[in-house]
Amino acid sequence: MELQQHQKLIDLLSGLIFIDNNDKDIIVENFEPVSYQKRSVLVKHQGFARYMYFINSGYLRTYYYTDGQEITNQINCPLGFMTAFGSYISGTPSQEQLECITDCDLLRIKKEKLESLFQLYPKWADAGRIINEHVAFYNSQRTRDLVSKTAEERYLQLMKQHPDFIHNIPLQYIASFIGVKPESLSRIRRSVAGQLI
Repeated sequence: MELQQHQKLIDLLSGLIFIDNNDKDIIVENFEPVSYQKRSVLVKHQGFARYMYFINSGYLRTYYYTDGQEITNQINCPLGFMTAFGSYISGTPSQEQLECITDCDLLRIKKEKLESLFQLYPKWADAGRIINEHVAFYNSQRTRDLVSKTAEERYLQLMKQHPDFIHNIPLQYIASFIGVKPESLSRIRRSVAGQLI
């Protein structure tokens, strides 16, 4: 059993549920290692999200267009699972695109296979529930922060939680993600430069 490409996922799931050798075999058999180059589009606008991705390395984002502007609404979701969630859950055409910001090494599993694991193994269903709770909490908190925090506070929080973003993600994506224009982000970065040391 070759575990190297799956070890990060095994380690994550081991923190959520008890993982035995059978579960490790299931992970290796069902999660396919894939690599994509920077700017590869994994789900197109109006396409269908057929896979759930787990991020071994790299950065992904989802974005949509409004008034001709790209709006980045997710960057590397909590716990490392990523897809175009609206399409994935509903089975309808995606209103957003899923794109690699950098070169990415991922694991992917077809939706049908993942749902089958949830039905066959109660502990896999438990893991899915826990992951969904993390994602729901994160999205709830993010929505609240967009309304209740200043742009400067949102930027500082993002940099404290994800200091790696500034070195790996273009500033226009970070600006969009925190709900500001790139020129506003430049001003914010200058004004808070000393606070991030």
